[in-house]
Amino acid sequence: MKNQTAVFIEKEKDLWEFLRTEFRNVYPHGSRVLIKLHMGEPGNRHYIKPELAGKIIDLLKDNECEPFIFDTPVVYDSPRNNPGDYLKVAADHGYSKEKLGVPVIINDKNTATRGEHMEYGLASSPLEADGVLLLTHFKGHMCSGMGGSIKNVGMGCMSKETKGAIHTGGEPVYADGCTECGACVENCPTENIRLDNGRPWFDVNWCPGCSNCILSCPVDAIRPKAAIFDRLLSEAAVLAHKKFKNVYAINVMKGMTKLCDCIADAGPVLVEDTGFVCAPDMLTVDIASLELLKKKTGREDIFQEHNKVSSWGHVREAASLMNRDMKVEIVEIP
Repeated sequence: MKNQTAVFIEKEKDLWEFLRTEFRNVYPHGSRVLIKLHMGEPGNRHYIKPELAGKIIDLLKDNECEPFIFDTPVVYDSPRNNPGDYLKVAADHGYSKEKLGVPVIINDKNTATRGEHMEYGLASSPLEADGVLLLTHFKGHMCSGMGGSIKNVGMGCMSKETKGAIHTGGEPVYADGCTECGACVENCPTENIRLDNGRPWFDVNWCPGCSNCILSCPVDAIRPKAAIFDRLLSEAAVLAHKKFKNVYAINVMKGMTKLCDCIADAGPVLVEDTGFVCAPDMLTVDIASLELLKKKTGREDIFQEHNKVSSWGHVREAASLMNRDMKVEIVEIP
């Protein structure tokens, strides 16, 4: 497959034949291949199911590779915020060595890497593997509009400390010059902003650090603590992705919910099953997935309609950091 070319496959049975050949081209025999995926918050019903992951594992084994599943603990209050309890959640969802025949590894080991805006703790396991397979459920997200492959790396391949710093770094700080137009209030996904005494106050509800109020302000009266969320997320993703060996990306466009797999109640399914998108990198697969979503729905950005945050923001930031344009060729296998 050429770089900046994605393949869209509608039927699952066609996916396996395609991947059989792709894996031979991407992963040398004997490679330890890390499968990076989100195994679902307790109560969530839309995460990638182990049956699908198991078929991918079998294909990698057929290629004489040694696959294993990996994720990092989360920073917020959840059973998944420590390796031991996350392993229990994973097992409850069907992700265990007993059921899949490969190790399931959760840890927070990381390597400090300096970026433009902050220091990032890049998860060590993906950097040490012979190959990385990004297996991602494509869905909505409160802070990035949608959660795809870039987010799977930029948040999912970071330490707990870095995850928290990305959210905190995107939080708003009032600068000066508010005109009380209300754009920030209207575009806050958590309804956290009030206008009082000639300026915005960020104290009504809670702030996830999405930076949407900053992007929405027409007079630049609000600034981020470090940088906008999209920039921090994408910088983290690009720093890690550049260090991966033999990377490949698959976006699963099925049961595309309003919110992320990291939430027990991910909200309604906004788009029904579409298919699978395969590409040689995180940026290509996300651009192609968004373009296919536009085609499927006839809408510019259905996730933004529900989450208020553009799905394209962090994707454009990643493209800029990777010195890439937003052009992607999509080959469809009917």
